[in-house]
Amino acid sequence: MEIKGITPKTIIVDESKNNKSVKKEVQKKDSLEISKEAKELHQKSEKVNDLSVIREKIKSGFYNSDEILNKVADRILKELNSK
Repeated sequence: MEIKGITPKTIIVDESKNNKSVKKEVQKKDSLEISKEAKELHQKSEKVNDLSVIREKIKSGFYNSDEILNKVADRILKELNSK
């Protein structure tokens, strides 16, 4: 009985299987979708954080200086005049 080695056709088939798996791996990409509701919740939490910072500044007396009061008044006037 004579035993023959692997035929080239078998090797080609195996290589093509390997190439397909490599292509599949390259095509995979991570992605993330954030819902509209989640974005709105995030924005609301940022606003709450901003408000807490402002409250702390009010408690500490930050806004009691003439310089800050003038800046705030100027910005309020600017807003009122732009409308």
